[in-house]
Amino acid sequence: MSPRARAAAEGRPPAGSGLVSRYMLRLLARPLAGTLLLVLPALLLERLLRLFDLLAGAGSPASSIAQLLLYLIPHYLGLAVPAALFLAVYSVISRLSQDHELDALQASGLSLARMARPFMAVGLVCALLGGALYGYVQPLSRYAYRAALHTLTEAGWNATLVPGEFAQVGRRLTVFVERRDPETGLLHGIFLHQRRDDGTEVLTTAAEGEMVLDTAQSELLLELRDGRQVTLDQEGHASTLNFASSGQSRPFVRRLPIFRLRGADEREMTLDELWTGLGRPDSPVPARRMVGELHGRLVRAASLLLLPLLAVPMGLAAKRSRRSVAILLGAVILVVYQQALQLVESLGDLGRIDPRPVLWLLFLLFTAFSLVVFWHSNRHPEEGAFDGVLEWLDRAAGWIGRLARLLPRRTREAR
Repeated sequence: MSPRARAAAEGRPPAGSGLVSRYMLRLLARPLAGTLLLVLPALLLERLLRLFDLLAGAGSPASSIAQLLLYLIPHYLGLAVPAALFLAVYSVISRLSQDHELDALQASGLSLARMARPFMAVGLVCALLGGALYGYVQPLSRYAYRAALHTLTEAGWNATLVPGEFAQVGRRLTVFVERRDPETGLLHGIFLHQRRDDGTEVLTTAAEGEMVLDTAQSELLLELRDGRQVTLDQEGHASTLNFASSGQSRPFVRRLPIFRLRGADEREMTLDELWTGLGRPDSPVPARRMVGELHGRLVRAASLLLLPLLAVPMGLAAKRSRRSVAILLGAVILVVYQQALQLVESLGDLGRIDPRPVLWLLFLLFTAFSLVVFWHSNRHPEEGAFDGVLEWLDRAAGWIGRLARLLPRRTREAR
């Protein structure tokens, strides 16, 4: 009787299963951390470039981008964790399979299901962390990001004027100061360019001035002295006004922007707020949107538990095909599943369907698919569940490669 059959007949785990579990966790830790450290910065980099363009146009300081990226980390972490978990389990299984360690472990009495238990434990931890991330951390960070972005784009100014630099205050005013007295705070050589809503442009120069905060702590006042103001209307007519103090020249007042309260968007609400908001008739968000958001988050968090069941058969199939093809197939399956969930939520937001049964039906179908392919791989490790599809993709990739070699290549012109 084989060691596996003897252990199964006696109702005990095979010898050394605990050591193997620790070995699997140790193998999983490095690719999981490495993939997170690779995927998360890559996702943030794409948003970083867009933020640079946006904030540079609004005249906001570049140092504020670090704060915005900090608020974006929970959002992109929710995208990176599923990808990192799937790729980490896949890489561990494919490595063990190609090095024939998996065959040796199975010959010693360890089934694929028992070897996958550490992966399932990590998947459970990721599902619990995903529930906290999707349900509480992401809504709060999303609101904080929107509030900070609103302040930077609308105000575009941190109430400081750097001598020799143009400061963009909001979207319609530019301020330039030649120098500033470090002792008194008095500003010298002031230039202002303001564009009004009706298209009129106002150019103001002043020999000196100062910036003060009013008693209500809600407005910034720029007081000018000994200056001139030129107003150009849409027809090109100019009018000039000389003044001795800012009282004669309509002093500039900048109101500090106030962002709306959190809760106007269902994506800014936590799980508790979504649940309690369903029973409130005066909720600012329609109930159909809160229902789709609530169940969509729960489904995404629960789906993290199933990723190891899908990654293990993919890793086994990588031994008999190219690894890139197996990764591509896994990515297609996960992307299709994610897009299906988003489509159901969108239809629920429009009131076309009730998203609750459809979301959980998709989750059950994904669960059944993952369990079937894992059960097949556990019963028949020599014949993977994806072997036929990967073999077809391998042939298709070979055909495409041969066709690419037939295409004419561009030759460098002689210099």
